[in-house]
Amino acid sequence: MNQEIYENIRSWFDTYSNSLTSENDEIQFNIELKRNHSFNTVELLSDLMQEASVSETETLIARISALVHDVGRFEQLMNYETFSDTDHVNHIDLGISLLQSENVLSELDDDKKEIVFECIRYHGVDVLPKSINENALTIAKLLRDADRIDALNIVSKYYSEYKSGTNKRLEMELADQPEISKKVYKAIVDEKVVSNKDVLTLNELKLHQMSWIYDLNFKKSFKIVSEKNYLKKMYETLPKKDEVIDMYRQMKIFLENQL
Repeated sequence: MNQEIYENIRSWFDTYSNSLTSENDEIQFNIELKRNHSFNTVELLSDLMQEASVSETETLIARISALVHDVGRFEQLMNYETFSDTDHVNHIDLGISLLQSENVLSELDDDKKEIVFECIRYHGVDVLPKSINENALTIAKLLRDADRIDALNIVSKYYSEYKSGTNKRLEMELADQPEISKKVYKAIVDEKVVSNKDVLTLNELKLHQMSWIYDLNFKKSFKIVSEKNYLKKMYETLPKKDEVIDMYRQMKIFLENQL
């Protein structure tokens, strides 16, 4: 029964996401990127669940949450041509609104729906709030790790292989400038995730993404990030200033200590 519920939601997701096309090559590329990211997040989460103690019902909720966690990105991209969240164009709000208006989670009871919405609501915040639904906590951690691991895969490849400006949406339309603020530097040397609100340049975005390692939750997550060399790949695209070398060293030591 649980598999059938998941497959029904997967069928809706396929129909919805496949219906979206754009004549703008960059927009179309990012639509496909987000489709693949959704499926990859489900697969990664399924791998990470082997380390967590989750029930059959929690497994269903986790897989659904992973599949639809970024569904609001499609409307954000199609209607506003951006991945940058604002108070008025936030992919979290767009995604939850879409799922509610199309009754996508109709086969789940209200408590399970709320856990899915809670996981979507907090999958991208810098730090999970203490107010999060206790029943959603483990699933939210699994989703955050899986989401970030695949995002690191995407951006480390992009930064390594493409010229700056090739995909401005993926770069959050940020300027490619060498400056790195003291707030970003302090967060990383203090072993904290760089706050989204402190990210003003492309280099700071890269460091923000690298700093996600400070908030990974499962040993296997650290192992994947280490084996894939995501931090090194991103570091190699940053200006080799003393402060950058210091930050990379701090993150590398932290990562090695988690293995």
